[in-house]
Amino acid sequence: MEPMSWPKRSLPLRKIVIADAGPLIAFARINQLCLLTQVFEGILVTDEVFNECTMRTDFPETKVICEAFHNKQLQRCDTPTLHFELALCVDVGEASAIAVALEMGYGVLMDDKAGRRMAKNLGIATIGTVGVLVLAIVLVDTIATTLQKPLGSAFTKEVIVVQRWLSMELELSSHRSIVTMV
Repeated sequence: MEPMSWPKRSLPLRKIVIADAGPLIAFARINQLCLLTQVFEGILVTDEVFNECTMRTDFPETKVICEAFHNKQLQRCDTPTLHFELALCVDVGEASAIAVALEMGYGVLMDDKAGRRMAKNLGIATIGTVGVLVLAIVLVDTIATTLQKPLGSAFTKEVIVVQRWLSMELELSSHRSIVTMV
């Protein structure tokens, strides 16, 4: 697995990220953790972040996150001792994710403002929940554009079905975004 290095304006698709609790909980709440595996090659989670995500067994996202580990959508990783030093400035979950990212050369999936600032100051690429959603939209748009190119008559029916599905999805998405903006 290759280390993380995304210039500011390039897409970090198919890279490995170290996830913090905020985005994991956000995607689990809307039952879309699978979106992360469609955007990234791997999602690593420290024990500290796992504990933050699963400490409240009465929260529905706890079960979703545990299932994602069981299904290998998320993978646990060891935390370097450097995180103790970083935890003096940010939450222990953010500190552990940043420490792993620094040691392994990967980016972090993090929403916490102080944590993102620390990661950027240490030269670590960051992306948040909204960034992942934007990448997912770009990915769908890229697929839709690719499917508009002629692929030959052998795939015509399949392409038409997928194009219809994508247009319905995009239409539903635009209606949902209008509703959430109101």
